[in-house]
Amino acid sequence: MNDLNVRQACKRMVTIPRRWFPLWVLDGYILREFLIKYCILMLVFVLLFLLSDVYNSISDFLDAGASIRDVLLFLGAKLPGNVRFILPISMLLGCMWCMATFGKNLEITAMRASGVSLFRCGMPIFAVGLVVTGVNIYFNEFLVPRTEKIAERIYVRAAERRDYVQNLLAYRSPDGRRHWLFKTFVRGEAQDDVTLRTYWDKSLIAKFIGAPGSPSFRDRVRRVMPSRAEAILSLDPKGQSDALFRALNGRKVDIFAKKTDYDPQKAEWIFLDGHFVSFDRKDEHDTSASRGTSAVHPEEKYKTLTFTHDQIPERPDDIANAVREKDDLSTAVILDLVRRNPKMPERVKKIYMTLFFYRISFPWACLIAVFLGIPLATKNERTGSLLAVISAVVIIVAYIVVAQVFLIFGKAGLCPPVIAGTLPTLCFIAFGIWRVFFDRN
Repeated sequence: MNDLNVRQACKRMVTIPRRWFPLWVLDGYILREFLIKYCILMLVFVLLFLLSDVYNSISDFLDAGASIRDVLLFLGAKLPGNVRFILPISMLLGCMWCMATFGKNLEITAMRASGVSLFRCGMPIFAVGLVVTGVNIYFNEFLVPRTEKIAERIYVRAAERRDYVQNLLAYRSPDGRRHWLFKTFVRGEAQDDVTLRTYWDKSLIAKFIGAPGSPSFRDRVRRVMPSRAEAILSLDPKGQSDALFRALNGRKVDIFAKKTDYDPQKAEWIFLDGHFVSFDRKDEHDTSASRGTSAVHPEEKYKTLTFTHDQIPERPDDIANAVREKDDLSTAVILDLVRRNPKMPERVKKIYMTLFFYRISFPWACLIAVFLGIPLATKNERTGSLLAVISAVVIIVAYIVVAQVFLIFGKAGLCPPVIAGTLPTLCFIAFGIWRVFFDRN
């Protein structure tokens, strides 16, 4: 009899249909609860990062007698760089905190019983995750590179009491053919006391020595190649050019200038009032002094030298960016640097391209937070928030470790840059999507 009643009751049961839109009351409630927790976490993390900046830098400002205004401007300029790391962490912790609270109060059970799937429960949080991802992309690509420069300038001016310069700045061109040494590098201005170490080629021979038959050609050949000058000059003009090229091509030459300037309109470097010196070895290293490296001629002076973009493709911005952490460069700067240097060594190019793909994929970590946070937080509704927070910390650590390992592999050339930069993020997002649909009922 009881079995008959049960069967009859089952026949009378009506399956509750899945509910999607509109659910304004439920969505508003979930969104409100999530945003409260998310804002609390953001505030806590911002204060922690702010205290860290104060602890690391306040003593320098106090020792220099900086004003309160400079200190506040510095902390404000550092804030966007901290927020870009806080956004995904707060997203994950807030998501898990919110959903774990719903689960503990059996609200998730009530929603599911009303025909609202787990995926639909988290729809307001997914929407916030997309918005936060867009904000993170803006921070990474546009805001943070600017504010980091501003913070650095404020620190140098207010804490170190000097103009914004880089003393004894060394820069090596991506193709490895030019080494720059700036006594003081001032961004956006002409540079004083610059040394450029490069290699002789046809363009340099034409600039410094000239063509056979020109007024100063014979005198320059005698001064630059004293041991071979007469043998070279005894040849016909074409033979002189060929012999001079064979004698000088590939040798190192140091070009010193009292002042250098860059014309952005013509993309030209201008060297003023300097001299150059050639060396007797075709290839040597900075650490090979015991092998002996000597100049083949005294200092040869010049008044003005102009180098076109084809001869020196790097710009002052490239040199300034070289002293910054590569991880702070925007994807636009990285892509432009690679595009304008087709002769960049493959090893260096892999480093930049790995960072390029990593910078593209990193902001999407906010979606990782949502896709992983919702199913993990509701896996066991009676475990409460503590286990959810622990799970969130484990996920954060695992993602960072895996992403950094792949980043190292990409920079070392052990895997293609696109895989090294994007695979960890894509895998974690795919796993989160699978978990959401696996637990959607």
